[in-house]
Amino acid sequence: GEKRMPLYVQLIYRRETRKIRLPYRVSAGEWISEREEVHIPAGSEGERSEELRGIREHLVRDCRTVRQVVCSMEKKKVFTLDDIVAACKERFTVSNLTKYVEKLIGELFAGGKDQTARHYRSTLNSFLRFRQGSDLRLDELDPVLVKEYESYLFGTGLCANTVSFYLRVLRSVLNRAVREGLVEAVPMLFSHVHTRIEKTRKRAVEEKVILELAALQLPSPGLSLSRDLFLFSYYARGMAFVDLAHLRRENIRGGKIVYVRRKTGQELQIQLLPVMKQLLSRYRDASSPYLFPVLKGATPSRKEYESALRLQNKRLKRLGSLVGADLSTYTARHSWASVALEKGISEELISKGMGHESV
Repeated sequence: GEKRMPLYVQLIYRRETRKIRLPYRVSAGEWISEREEVHIPAGSEGERSEELRGIREHLVRDCRTVRQVVCSMEKKKVFTLDDIVAACKERFTVSNLTKYVEKLIGELFAGGKDQTARHYRSTLNSFLRFRQGSDLRLDELDPVLVKEYESYLFGTGLCANTVSFYLRVLRSVLNRAVREGLVEAVPMLFSHVHTRIEKTRKRAVEEKVILELAALQLPSPGLSLSRDLFLFSYYARGMAFVDLAHLRRENIRGGKIVYVRRKTGQELQIQLLPVMKQLLSRYRDASSPYLFPVLKGATPSRKEYESALRLQNKRLKRLGSLVGADLSTYTARHSWASVALEKGISEELISKGMGHESV
């Protein structure tokens, strides 16, 4: 067959010329010079036909990207042809949505923002499921596609706040790309989709529920452990489950628990109450570095922790049915704050006690 040659974008400015080589190759019979577009000759094999259709679509997008870069440079007034070429190459390398989000995820993990990185990963996975694994360019995201993604999310049975979560993360990615000059801002891109946070059911329980839970005679060691973990979290000023699961013997210092919140990096000190000491004594194990038998390895993986979290919430659901309440790992935290407020402790002190970054 005819020899396939690479395609180029040629830029001319102030009598200077530059070429940007594109990653597509076509033969003379597959290119219409007068219209500068890909041609699919009659009788092309199915695979090559599909390939040429893809090249045609990518070429349209590449040319649109070049035009956007030129428009952006013209606003700056002072620029060179090499500036345009450099900006185009940068957009070509990260304009692929997956590649760009992967880059952001790497930066977030490197900066210690593991939770945000996981949010980005989960949103990317969700969006690719919506696209059935088909990637796209950042500049292809338009209001119609975003609306279709919202419909897909609701169609999978997700609640409004989860839909809002995915759309807000996607919006954050696009805003970052705009700030970095990789795409032009699209007006009203997220204006007609659900990005609000709806009020959810009350997460706190009354003090009497805590007392009922503490008094339960439970049939299994697993349920007893989950109840004790819940109570300890409550007594420890609503300690987050991730911090509770990772507590080690060295966190006990002079009658206090001293630990660093995994979410904020803030050090907190909590006086060990007699009831907390009693709970700890039930699980004392010289062979384990941990205060509670939640994690096993010396350096537990994220997967191990998430498995323990799921198990704890599953057991708490069962415990909740015994005391007529909705229980989860969040409930102990919110309940401590609610009871403390009822007892006249200021919101500022409660917030500090819980280790919030801001009041």
